[in-house]
Amino acid sequence: ALYASLFGEPDFEVPTPAVVKEGDLAPYQELVYLTRPLPYELSYVDSQHVRFQELLTRLFDVDFGTVPFVAWVQRRMVERRAKPGATVAWTRFERDRPALALAGLRFLHHYKLRIPEDVQLRERHRQPPTADDWVELLDDYCMHALRPSGDPRDETAWREIAAALVSLGYVLTRRGVRSYVSPVDRVLSLSSSKALAATEILREEARALGEGLRALVLCDFERAGSDLVAELRGVLDPQAGSAALLLQRLVADGAARELDPILVTGRTVACSRAASVSLLEWLREQAPDLAAGVSASPLFGSNGADTSDTWEDAIRVQGVGPSWHPRRYVPLITRYFEEGRSRCLVGTRALLGEGWDARRVNVLVDLTVATTGTSVHQIRGRSLRLDPTQPRKVADNWDVVCVAPEYPKGDNDYRRFVRKHQHYFAPADDGEIESGVSHVHPALSPYGPPPAERVNAINRSMLERVLARSAAYDGWRIGAPYNNEQSRSVNVRWGRAPGIAAVALTGAPKRGVGGRPRAVSTGRALVGVVAATALAGLATADAGLGVAAVAAALAVATGGGLAVGQRVRSRLRQIQPEDTLVALASATLAALVRCGAIREPATAERLRVSLRADGYYRCYLLGASVEESSLFAECLDALLAPLENPRYIMPRLVLEPPAGVLGGLRLALAGALGGRGLAVVYHAVPPYLAANRSRVGVFEREWNTHVSPGMALYVRDPRGQAIVDVLRGENPFEAETQIRGLWH
Repeated sequence: ALYASLFGEPDFEVPTPAVVKEGDLAPYQELVYLTRPLPYELSYVDSQHVRFQELLTRLFDVDFGTVPFVAWVQRRMVERRAKPGATVAWTRFERDRPALALAGLRFLHHYKLRIPEDVQLRERHRQPPTADDWVELLDDYCMHALRPSGDPRDETAWREIAAALVSLGYVLTRRGVRSYVSPVDRVLSLSSSKALAATEILREEARALGEGLRALVLCDFERAGSDLVAELRGVLDPQAGSAALLLQRLVADGAARELDPILVTGRTVACSRAASVSLLEWLREQAPDLAAGVSASPLFGSNGADTSDTWEDAIRVQGVGPSWHPRRYVPLITRYFEEGRSRCLVGTRALLGEGWDARRVNVLVDLTVATTGTSVHQIRGRSLRLDPTQPRKVADNWDVVCVAPEYPKGDNDYRRFVRKHQHYFAPADDGEIESGVSHVHPALSPYGPPPAERVNAINRSMLERVLARSAAYDGWRIGAPYNNEQSRSVNVRWGRAPGIAAVALTGAPKRGVGGRPRAVSTGRALVGVVAATALAGLATADAGLGVAAVAAALAVATGGGLAVGQRVRSRLRQIQPEDTLVALASATLAALVRCGAIREPATAERLRVSLRADGYYRCYLLGASVEESSLFAECLDALLAPLENPRYIMPRLVLEPPAGVLGGLRLALAGALGGRGLAVVYHAVPPYLAANRSRVGVFEREWNTHVSPGMALYVRDPRGQAIVDVLRGENPFEAETQIRGLWH
């Protein structure tokens, strides 16, 4: 903010992937290791969870306060009374109270309660309420329902809420809920499990790179202060989260000790007792004047801070006089590291996170809590320098994240991880350059950590990528042309087959987006079958035509019908879920172009659909601005979402591949009759295209062209309302959608 106020917004920004594509920075892959709090840490988190869970149980009691909590949330989300008799429009309510609107929709969706009209649920809404969501709802409830009341029951409810919020790191005051440092958040961010994970990462990287490993581990601080809250004493190590504790853990591990790790901060150089001998000898050779007064002593024993046996092998290398200064010893230790005498440096973000340059760093383990875009890019920059000794260098950038999502505030560390990657681009598993945590692993969502049962599988896949550096390098396609454009994509995964676009059979004109119509051959072929069948019927009724005519007509009908059935069956078996998604996306794109929301041309070549390893189809536009691609992504996401509160709905005839030739003939006849007898599902017309009847008409025509016959139904009409009431919230194809950022 200070930079922007002094210099204004930048005229041009060079994204990191562009510099990698040009060959001026090393390729990289983003990795994560997910941990759980250790058992004694988890027992503390569990004790805080019990208190909050008791409050949640009470909130659903009908006698909790004069106005029950659930009734209050429904009233605030659905009625939104600004004053008696006046209802605030949802768009304004969401703009004025975005956090409350998000929390309210998550609450209503999670507990299957009525959703406000004209609200389209997105991926961010279809998540369970987080601890912060609960706090937002409770704050509103306390300030507007309990505080003005004066009723003894409301005063009792106020005290219950105030007592439970403390466990989440919040204080309820007469001015609302105020936050402070949450003990649970501290347990997660400083968990000793992170040091164990860093050790495991370094062990696997050493197996992959051998003597070529040059690892940098960054922490927030060298030593822990005395500010641990009293209730966490005995829960966390006194040096939890410090670079000093990490060094001690590495020195105590047999495999990690072989890397000769060195701690380098603005006031300390430390290593193992064995490594200190080699380091002192090297310093005496390289800088005799500096090494003259250098000595080795216990890292903590000298000042009495910690005299336990576990620290005996952590040795501090200390010089005497003004010459022993970071400006002097940091370059020397860096050279010692780059020569391979030590293969791991442990440091703080303040000293080694910006400005420090070591070209051979190829592994970065980020244990910091820094989340701003500037800090993230500075930290990542330590590993991206080109190494003249490794022409195909690939940097592994690791985040270590502690999660306990079943507990309140148990996802705080994960949310920091999300913020780190929110505006940071890296290759995803399908080769696209993507922002957000899904470029680390497709199973990761920006809205919450993965289920506990998937954590081990994700960690294994991350460690396997350590051995896949060559493939990662090739995936960057260094030197290949690029557009330097950002856009938005929709990722779609079907839980059940989505059915086939009915235009494959109905005879409706089919064309590429903006292309010329072309007739469907199946529909034409049916004309001969129907005519022959009719002729056979006439021949039976009119004996004057003769037996030969009847036989000929039946032969034509039977032979033609079987041919058509075989053709339909063969064709439908070749159609994949991708083709259905293309049809839906094509109709959406064409309608947006016809409405003037996306510039011409609306050619089919602009639409890209690819299958990712996790089963998600990625759909996006080429040559579109961020605004255009965002609108397209939002419209397609709304089209695929379960029906909630649409303005208009569109029917889609659903085809399933037939089991045999006769099944194919039945589908062909259904197509000739305009789709009669086929299953029907309904999609919400995207809000932008449902804004007025003119846009709806445009979308309807493109829908008929690319997807299925049918007419848009206005939900306020009895038939449309009845359909939505029956199907509200259903997801017939179990579609999951995500909107993500891309760089091309």
